[in-house]
Amino acid sequence: MCRENHVNESKAEIDKLMLTYFDFINGKYLEKALESFAEREGYGQEIVFAFFQSDLDEYDIAQLPRPLDEKHVLIEIGYPAVEIEQMAYLDFKTFYYYLEENVKKEVGKNPANTQLTDLLVKVKHSLNI
Repeated sequence: MCRENHVNESKAEIDKLMLTYFDFINGKYLEKALESFAEREGYGQEIVFAFFQSDLDEYDIAQLPRPLDEKHVLIEIGYPAVEIEQMAYLDFKTFYYYLEENVKKEVGKNPANTQLTDLLVKVKHSLNI
């Protein structure tokens, strides 16, 4: 985490941020990401990350523009995808919505992959949705 960042607030900004996040993890990383989320653990690849509160230490929390609580996920996209680090705080319900939409797309490409759907159910239970 760096000091220069922008917190995305609008739905359009968050949609774009989440599209970038899933561009990196869809495919071979999505299953691992869902496994992590089912344990309320963050997951990232290269320059995209999803953090739960428990993933961050005191130093990282102090660097955030606002606190991350135990009912939100922090999505972060870094350089070189963006010049200024992009962040969004998503409540679990909103985060799950994005997960569900992307799992549907991936299962649509490969209907035999029921593992993703099973993992999504575990994530839903873990997030108490």
